[in-house]
Amino acid sequence: MCYYCSHYKKINLLHTILIKFRNIITKTENHLGYLNLNRQNENNALDIKTSEEIYEGLKELEQDQSVRVILIYGNQKFFSPGADIKELSQLNSDSAKSKGLFSFFDRIKEIKIPIIAVVEGYALGGGIELALMCDLIIASKEAKFSQPEVNLGLMPGMGGTQRLKYFLGKHNANYLCLSGEMISANRAYELGLVSILLEKNNFFEESKKVAKKIAEKPKSSLIEIKKLISKNEFIEKGLKTERESFYNLLDHENAKIGIDAFLKKTKADWKD
Repeated sequence: MCYYCSHYKKINLLHTILIKFRNIITKTENHLGYLNLNRQNENNALDIKTSEEIYEGLKELEQDQSVRVILIYGNQKFFSPGADIKELSQLNSDSAKSKGLFSFFDRIKEIKIPIIAVVEGYALGGGIELALMCDLIIASKEAKFSQPEVNLGLMPGMGGTQRLKYFLGKHNANYLCLSGEMISANRAYELGLVSILLEKNNFFEESKKVAKKIAEKPKSSLIEIKKLISKNEFIEKGLKTERESFYNLLDHENAKIGIDAFLKKTKADWKD
């Protein structure tokens, strides 16, 4: 069940503000901002509401002048399984465009300070793509990764085809997107998808140590380094084409077959 939870975030020693979110929790501590994906009954699936809250939460954390690094994380079972398939089943190309499906994720690039994806459990589809939008990916050795959209008669729509090609190379990106195969954290690390691989025990505390080490550096330097490393005009062009292709596939009969089979837990019978 989705519900609003209220929590306080310290802006400095003198001020606190009240923030209300439904599917995320934010807090700050010692130059670090924390954004916890908390749509528990849906395993942190990324519906439009959650994507909006992620962007708004990141902006709120960035506005705290004490914060130099943000960590985004889920729970031990799921970082995120990706897009909310129930929501997708109700959309076509036109409605997806009008509702701004995935559009809030496009705005994550506005965040100037480093963002670290801290991945335990499953990061699937949009879950991987959300992690790829971050500046580092720290993963537990128990984590699993996949781009399974092809199994739904769809394709990555939040940057997977473009960022995986950039980070992993054409052939590795092709294999992950075309096969929908699940890979281990070790394999993701070998491919260069994961920046740092940590043991399951004390995983989050060890991840915080990495973030704290970065947060010790001057904020001005962190911002400029991130800006220059992140700059890629070719990816930006490709992202627009990818999004259009994803929207178009929503109207294809195979997408309806694949999504329906997923929701009913049956095997898809493709039309081509």
